[in-house]
Amino acid sequence: MIAKDLRVSDRSVERWRRAWCDGGLDALASTGPPKLPKLSDDQFAELEKQLALGPSEHGWEERDGHWPGSEH
Repeated sequence: MIAKDLRVSDRSVERWRRAWCDGGLDALASTGPPKLPKLSDDQFAELEKQLALGPSEHGWEERDGHWPGSEH
């Protein structure tokens, strides 16, 4: 019932219950995202620059202004 009300899996509720039993309220505090981005800020900037050039600059045939395989 709790999982359904919170729209999460039973497994998540059980994990939260165990954490609370083992470490109290502090154990339920968020630890942030599970993984940090693998790209640095400079790498993200370069990726954005390359994507802005469009598919034809990278050897792809541009169709209707979209990358091949993207939804229109």
